[in-house]
Amino acid sequence: MSNRENTSAIVDGVLRLIAGGAFIGSSLLIPGLAIGLEKPFDALMKNLDERARVREIRRVLRYMKRERLISSQRYEHGITITKKGRKRLEKIDFQNLRIQKTGKWDGKWRLVIFDIPERHKVARNSLSLKLKLLGFQPLQRSVWIHPLPCHTEIEAIALHYKVTSYVTYIETSYIDKPDILKKKFSRLINSSQRIVR
Repeated sequence: MSNRENTSAIVDGVLRLIAGGAFIGSSLLIPGLAIGLEKPFDALMKNLDERARVREIRRVLRYMKRERLISSQRYEHGITITKKGRKRLEKIDFQNLRIQKTGKWDGKWRLVIFDIPERHKVARNSLSLKLKLLGFQPLQRSVWIHPLPCHTEIEAIALHYKVTSYVTYIETSYIDKPDILKKKFSRLINSSQRIVR
């Protein structure tokens, strides 16, 4: 991993820790705290002695302050995420968005239907691409389907692209040609659960 990637991992880890409500003061320098941060951060810190660890964290905090991701670097008063820092965190979370498996499939299908005006074409195309990346399958041009619960994720995506009013989320137990869909999603449905008929 390059120095740039290391710095990015530490920055993301510190931002997540602050967003989680942790007081980032002198405690950031305590050995073992890295476990609560990103894995690259953890791996990097384990290879440093205490003095090198302090130097590295202070270097990254100076970088974060210079980039206006945080508003303070005084350990005794903690650190606050700036608006720019929160935007970076939202972007990271959005990029890492996944639909989680939750045990046995409940037999329901999740449909995402949208009718986004041409003036929002970029958002419409981005939404379709994001759905595809999340494992959705298209039923029609603006109708996508998935077997797992994902209402929260769809709300986050629609909000991110500012198209909430054009997107509808539906859960249904019945859909025609279910065998074709079950085959398309067989790996996802059967990986840790049995198909409910």
